[in-house]
Amino acid sequence: MPRTPRTPLPARPATLNVAVVVWLVVAALFLVAAASFIGNAQLQEQDRTGLLGLGAILGALGLLQLFLVFRLRRGKRSARELLTTIGIIVGLPVLLRGTPGLSVVSVVMLLAIVPLWLPPTSAWFQKIDAKPENKYRRLIRRTLSPFKRS
Repeated sequence: MPRTPRTPLPARPATLNVAVVVWLVVAALFLVAAASFIGNAQLQEQDRTGLLGLGAILGALGLLQLFLVFRLRRGKRSARELLTTIGIIVGLPVLLRGTPGLSVVSVVMLLAIVPLWLPPTSAWFQKIDAKPENKYRRLIRRTLSPFKRS
């Protein structure tokens, strides 16, 4: 059975392109940090488990961000929401804790959230992957409409 060709997406706005590039940089920085922690764990006798665990967590986070960035480029609204969630859940605690090397990465990650929610990007996602109407709002709209014919 032949595959049906995928319909081409409309051009991405510049704000989304900026967000994709910044998220790719953040994911690469997390992967470099993970490799650094794992490399340091091999050289040290004490705190080896903690460094290996932190390296594994940062590596998994970097790979997850790479996966979500590629879904974001395809116009998946869920990728935008998950990247925002990851950015807030990971970025704020690292920034508030004040870890010297990772604080810069967390600031960049928090700044990468902004272009995801700017009006041109939101309009593009509305065209590509529109959010379905809430069933309760639809019910209220249908039953309480002043223009409803009896």
